Amino acid sequence: MSVQASTELAAPPLTRREFLYYVWGASMAIFMAEMGGALIWFAFPRFKEGEFGGIITVPIAELPAPDAGPKDFPEARIWLVNLGEKRVTDERQPNEYVIKTGVKALYKICVHLGCLYKWVPTNDRFECPCHGSKYLASGARVDGPANRNLDAFPVDFVDAEGRVLAESGTMGEGKIEEGEIVVVPDGAVALRIDTGQRVQGAPNTKDGGGL
Repeated sequence: MSVQASTELAAPPLTRREFLYYVWGASMAIFMAEMGGALIWFAFPRFKEGEFGGIITVPIAELPAPDAGPKDFPEARIWLVNLGEKRVTDERQPNEYVIKTGVKALYKICVHLGCLYKWVPTNDRFECPCHGSKYLASGARVDGPANRNLDAFPVDFVDAEGRVLAESGTMGEGKIEEGEIVVVPDGAVALRIDTGQRVQGAPNTKDGGGL
C-alpha cells in the first residue's frame, strides 16, 4: 500500500507544451526587466557636465566676435553665433522673424531630415548638403524644404563666482522672444549652454531676399 501511495503522490512529468510555456514565461520576465531598466535610464538620464545632454561651459575668450562667422563646438553639437547690428539688419532676414543682437547656440542638425549643415563663408549662411535648406547666421530659414528655423539651446552668462548675470528665454507664439538672445554682460567670464533643453525653431516657410 505504501508503494501505491508514493506512486499516486509523485508529480507527473512536464509535457513539452508545459516546458515551452515555462521557458517562454521566463524569457518574457527577463525581457520586461531589461526594458524596465532601459526606460528608467531614459526617463532619468545621468549627464555629466561638459558632455552633450548636460551643461557645456565656454570661456568668454572663445566666443566669436559680433558679426563674425559662427564658431563650431563639436563637443556641444552647436554652432555658436554672436549677432551684431550687421546680422540683425541683414536684408535677407524674413520680416516676420524678430532678431535681436546677442549670443545664440544653434543645434547643428538640419530641421528638415536631420543632416549636418555647414557654414559657407562665401555665401555668408548655413547650407545643408543633403536637400538644400539654407539658414542665416541667426538661424532663420531662407530657402529649401525645411519648414522652420534652426533649433537652439538656452544659454546663460556667469561671473567668476558662478552667479548668473544674464540668461536667455524660450521661443513663443511662433517668433523669437527678446529674452532668447542675450548680450554678453559686464563681468561675465563664461557662457553656459544647456544642451539638454533644445528649443524648437519657429515655423518659417518664407524665403528670404537677396539669395
